[in-house]
Amino acid sequence: MAQLELAVLTEDVREAAAFEAYWRLNDDGETWAQTVTAIRAEYELKSQQMTRIAQQAGTAYLRNLSCKSCESPYSVSSRSDLAQALRLTEWECSSCHEREVEERTARVKEQKARHRAEVYEQYPVLNGPDLEPGDLTLFEAIALHALFSDPAVEDAGLTSPTDIWSKDRRWAPEQLRFEFERGLLKRAPQLIKVHPDSHLDAFALDEDGELSDSFYLGRVSYYLMGEADELTDRHPRLLQALNRTFREGPWPTSWTGQWRDLWDELALADAQDYLAMKLGEHHLEMKQGEGTRTALQDALSTFSLGQVFNFIYRAAKDSAAYYQRGGVNKRQAANSTIGRISASADRARANGWDVKPFGRPWNLPLSAIGETFFSKVMWQPDMMQVASRDAQVPLHAWPAVDAAEETANEGSAEVPNPVPGIDEEGTWTDLGRVPGATPWPDVNDLLHLEPGTVTAIVSVPTAGRSTMALNIALHNAASERLTVFSTCEINSDSIEQKLVSATFGADLRYPADTADFDSLRRRASECSVSVPGWHTPTIGLPLEQVFREAATTVIPPQRGRLALWVVDTIESYSELDEEGVAVSMDVARRVAMEHNLAVLITARALSEGPDEPLELHDVPTPIARGADTIVELHRDGVYWTNLTDADTATVRALKVRGERCKKSVSLKFEPSYCRFVRTGR
Repeated sequence: MAQLELAVLTEDVREAAAFEAYWRLNDDGETWAQTVTAIRAEYELKSQQMTRIAQQAGTAYLRNLSCKSCESPYSVSSRSDLAQALRLTEWECSSCHEREVEERTARVKEQKARHRAEVYEQYPVLNGPDLEPGDLTLFEAIALHALFSDPAVEDAGLTSPTDIWSKDRRWAPEQLRFEFERGLLKRAPQLIKVHPDSHLDAFALDEDGELSDSFYLGRVSYYLMGEADELTDRHPRLLQALNRTFREGPWPTSWTGQWRDLWDELALADAQDYLAMKLGEHHLEMKQGEGTRTALQDALSTFSLGQVFNFIYRAAKDSAAYYQRGGVNKRQAANSTIGRISASADRARANGWDVKPFGRPWNLPLSAIGETFFSKVMWQPDMMQVASRDAQVPLHAWPAVDAAEETANEGSAEVPNPVPGIDEEGTWTDLGRVPGATPWPDVNDLLHLEPGTVTAIVSVPTAGRSTMALNIALHNAASERLTVFSTCEINSDSIEQKLVSATFGADLRYPADTADFDSLRRRASECSVSVPGWHTPTIGLPLEQVFREAATTVIPPQRGRLALWVVDTIESYSELDEEGVAVSMDVARRVAMEHNLAVLITARALSEGPDEPLELHDVPTPIARGADTIVELHRDGVYWTNLTDADTATVRALKVRGERCKKSVSLKFEPSYCRFVRTGR
């Protein structure tokens, strides 16, 4: 029930009476004593006059509704206002509300000031040594270049939060942005730091509303570590050094083993974005999980991104038609797309089809990291046209060969066509001087080991293929060709002993009866016999990772360009099935073409019976298809009848430069000296 209290402010008797009549209630305190129409008629008032009198002739207060702060009564301006007021449970007058807003604003301002002070204390601006390209991984170099090349950095030396980068040029692909930013911070805490001037919303608060030690990726701004006091003076130095390295080289040693992973990751992200975009155009949507990623990775391992876009475009269109024909829902239709992509890639791969590559659509632009990597670092005019396995680093990425070393190499061939032999002391004479890829002139007609090719030596177990491969590696190293021998069959100490044993004809199985190994090692050093680099990776390590170790650790790029990579028993780096060997062969071919080097592999095979020579159909299918040249090493009875003393060996061609061949060459095996030699010496 309303309890009104009136305060009449006018001296006009008629207006005062009308005002009181307007606010008069019946005895029930809920209904009006007179209608507004009746009041106007009684006092001969117009509508506008009645409104003015109700609002200005006095003030009506609702005694049973007071301000919760100052307890002043509620002032009613009209009958409709009274109806609304009666529904209120509590009320605050405008003065108290304004005062509360001001107090709240002051508290928020004070809290922000306190948080900002805490941020400055927790994230101080630090100095550090200037960064050089050699201090960075390839990803760090590209990510920092993209971050600090943004024009907004010029103002204060701070990056723009990655959340607010334009959609036309994101810092990184959207699905990789947080992963890349987190990875950059974890791998390079000494490179960039969060600046305390970042927006306060970027810093997380705990349950009590106090500043925590966390912040939100994508919202903070970073500054670059360096010696300069002014932040704006730091990034130009790094950008200049990176631009010079990207433009002129040489790359830091570690980069040559890192670029392919970044290429694959960026290409995969683009393929996923294009798949989502094409499905969306047909009003289809699918959740992209590991199965989708695996299928797209498989297609990208053989085809360029533009060709994979072709597969995606057609698969999405076929899925839309599949849905339109009825019988399936949108989810089923969308999920069928990835199977269509895989099938198209498999058919194109098996039939050798020339798939037309698509260009990059305007509404799927490269990210800043993508532009920096593909254009500035890899010098790719159009990465859409290049498959990952066919991509090559620019020539200037490799260190220049030392001029003195070149001169020494040129003067090393004193004898035009020497024929390797063995002197009276058993030393392998003219090792590395015979022209060709092997120490045996006749075998050179079969094994060419040309750059960009894969050559395979196959044999039954215990025939000596590892020894033959090691002999070939020793010959090439002695010829001043940078060579690496990778094996899981022989440990590191045994490799060195075998190399010394082969060179000097020493039976190191019984060192007390022949020669002391240390003295032979000194003799090898005095003779300046160059030996290949070697390493013994873990069994089962992927072949691509084995090559990275060979090309960066065993033979660092600054020593020159690797010429020959020998992989002893390729099955050791493959899954235990034919598909696993096929994957390793794909890696071997890609490495050979990409780095323009010769790859020599050895592999196991079984003949159909004792002393039966191997035929091409006995060779594992991936090797038979993937190797440019295949030769069989044959020794009668070494496996089936265990005649370990058989010293006659035959090198028989099964395929030479892609063509079937039936040539053969005889050698003599000297197992005690770990070498093969010519017959009739």
